[in-house]
Parts: sequence; structure tokens; C-alpha cells
Amino acid sequence: MKTLVCFGDSITSKEKSKDGSLRLTSRLRQELTEWVVMNAGIPAETTRAALVRLQDDVLRHQPDFVTILFGANDSSDHRLIPLKEYEKNLTYMVNKIGAKKVILISPAPVYEEKQKARTNERMKTYAQTVKKVAKHEGTAYVPLFEILNEMDIKNYVIEDGLHFNKYGYEELSELVLRKINTLTAISFPKKQLSP
Repeated sequence: MKTLVCFGDSITSKEKSKDGSLRLTSRLRQELTEWVVMNAGIPAETTRAALVRLQDDVLRHQPDFVTILFGANDSSDHRLIPLKEYEKNLTYMVNKIGAKKVILISPAPVYEEKQKARTNERMKTYAQTVKKVAKHEGTAYVPLFEILNEMDIKNYVIEDGLHFNKYGYEELSELVLRKINTLTAISFPKKQLSP
């Protein structure tokens, strides 16, 4: 069986939302029925904190693939990890895991009217850094910021303007499955994305 570890912050953490809808790993598990899908998301975490648990939460499972989704906290007013450090931390993770096993996901835009600690202008620079690392290191890349920025983000997040609702998780899981499809030639039925 192949193993997928989803490594990230609160966007990755937990199996279900408060309304009972499925989040990232539980959605992936429904499609990747022959895989072990592990949730290694910790709320409020930055890439700096994530480095400390990389060995225990990711590497020791000897995964075939790892999604890496950080940036919402790295780019926040109250934590603010400098861009250069963010880039360095992501590069370190990729090198430790192995570039061909990594799927780097850019942080998503926020609904600024409801989100006071983050701006899309700053989030965009963190998303561009993820893309830069993916290109430089030769990893798979999911342009979550670019895709959701083309849509009305308020339809994809809960009241805080940051965390995903069921439509946000539908979109994210579909993008990850499509990327896994291109990397493994596993075929998933195309879904009509909402809203």
C-alpha cells in the first residue's frame, strides 16, 4: 500500500469540520481506497515549528507522497516568518523528504473583509515563494492561491475568512487528487466543483 502524509497547519488538520463535513484527509481517503492517508496537520503552526516534528510526523512513516501546505500562519501579522526563512524551511522539508515525493501547495487567499491578521497582498508573496521552491527543487505544485484568487473566495471559507468550508475542501482535495493522478497515472473521475 502507498502512504500519503498530509503535512500542514489548521487547513490540513482534523478529519471533519464543526458542521460534520469532510476535510482534506478524509476526502482523500474516500478516493485513495488502497492507500494509507495520514493527517499531520497542527493548528496555528508555521514552517519554523513544523521542522521540529518533520522526522516523527512525516519521515518515520516512509511516505510515498507528502503534501506540504503552510503559509497561512507564516504570513500572519502575529507570527510573520520572514519570506527568506519560509523559503529555506520549505526547501529543507523538500530535501529531507525527497523532491519526487513532495506535492507543494501554495497557501490560499483570504476573505479580507473577515480576516484581520492576513492580507492577500502578503499571502500572494508567500504563494509565489512556494511556486519558486517547487520550480527550483523540481517538486509537484498545486497553485491553490492562483486558482482560488480567480474565484469569489468568500464562497470557500467560513466566517473567519481563512479556514475552508466544505466547498473549499472539495476544491483542495480535487486539486490534490488531480496532481496525484498525474504523478501516478491513477485515474479518478472528474468531479464538478462547487459552488
